[in-house]
Amino acid sequence: MQGKMTLELKRFSGTIMRGPEVLSIDFDVSADEEGWLSIEPMPLDFHRVTKLREAIGEPGSYSESLTLKGTSDDGSTFFSDTTEMYSARLGTHENSVSLKAREAKVAITTDEPANVPFMRLWFRGFKSYRNPVVATSLGKVEVCGPSKAASRDEMAGYVAVHADSNDITEDWFERADRLLSFMHLGFGFAHGGRLQTPRLDVVVGRRWEATYYDGDGFSKSVAPIHHLNQGPYIKALVKRFEDPRPFADMLWTAIGWLHNDSSFDEGRFLMSMTALETVVEHVIPKTLTTVVEKAAFAPIRTSLLETLANCGLDELTRKIFEGKVKGLNGRTLSQKIQALRDYYDLPDDVFSDGAIIDIIRARNDIVHTGESEKSRDLWPKEVFVREFIALILFRELDYAGPYESYINGYRTVQSQTIVGARTNPDGDDPAPSDQ
Repeated sequence: MQGKMTLELKRFSGTIMRGPEVLSIDFDVSADEEGWLSIEPMPLDFHRVTKLREAIGEPGSYSESLTLKGTSDDGSTFFSDTTEMYSARLGTHENSVSLKAREAKVAITTDEPANVPFMRLWFRGFKSYRNPVVATSLGKVEVCGPSKAASRDEMAGYVAVHADSNDITEDWFERADRLLSFMHLGFGFAHGGRLQTPRLDVVVGRRWEATYYDGDGFSKSVAPIHHLNQGPYIKALVKRFEDPRPFADMLWTAIGWLHNDSSFDEGRFLMSMTALETVVEHVIPKTLTTVVEKAAFAPIRTSLLETLANCGLDELTRKIFEGKVKGLNGRTLSQKIQALRDYYDLPDDVFSDGAIIDIIRARNDIVHTGESEKSRDLWPKEVFVREFIALILFRELDYAGPYESYINGYRTVQSQTIVGARTNPDGDDPAPSDQ
């Protein structure tokens, strides 16, 4: 039960639905060791192919999602409501369609029962090495993977949650799924790039429910956590998940902006700046990004808007000025990033005011002119932003272990936690300034 668990070829009989149209269909399903799911429909008659062909859509449009489900002779089931048809063939002797599922769930009965229920999320292109098994309120968490290089599309490594016994609560699977999602996001960051998940296993006794996810693997960039020493980071992720304090989920959104395969330097740098601005606008308290408190600014804004209304301006001009007035209370972008640095107690000798102004100038050059005139080499600036965000995430995870630093030269550094609870801000704030 601990292997990759391939899905041998199975014949399913069922239906395929396009809107209110329900058509009968027989199809074969299999999956190889790398988690690639194959759906092979049996030949269909002219009527059914004609009906289904319309789901392909016109060039430039989305393909319709079809619902495909079926049951095999041995009681196995298949279900997908994200099935797409990418070709249809109408011939003299045989008619057929080609199907692919973005997400599909297959439930089968295995020969060997699992000792305890478990959930396991697989990754593509993941590396790891001899990690500790971590005890949690849900059971035991293990992270496994090859220590050798894995290709971006190889199903290599996973994170799993094993219950302590067969006596589990009704919400065990829901909570275990949330933990796996948290670990997935955390390891995407540690890995240095987005981690594609080809399959999720849910195993209880002899029942194996596998959810397959379509999609190629992704390239990675500089990894903040070395794959040979992930143990302390795993423990921090698990401990932080079980901590009742709210976690700043927008950090994962910000980190997502860092994960891209672009070879375009300006594009990558702008994405890293978008990540940083996402953190600025959504993670730290609003009082740190405004000139005065929101309540204090409200009467000032009202007074200014009333003055504008009495100036006899045309509607378009008045609306332009009103927009500027509403944003008056926002600090400049450099001031916001400085506040972010100080809030998380990041070293101001590394993340100095001058360095912050420098990355903003490069951002503005690209946004307003399409290129960075004064700074052709953007990689050091991207590394600067990446490390800035990495240290913030370490703070939020209460991680105090080793990490890989790339700023001012590559080295392994010991992270530090800071004392004191941090809370997520509420309320609205004006859009960031470009300065």
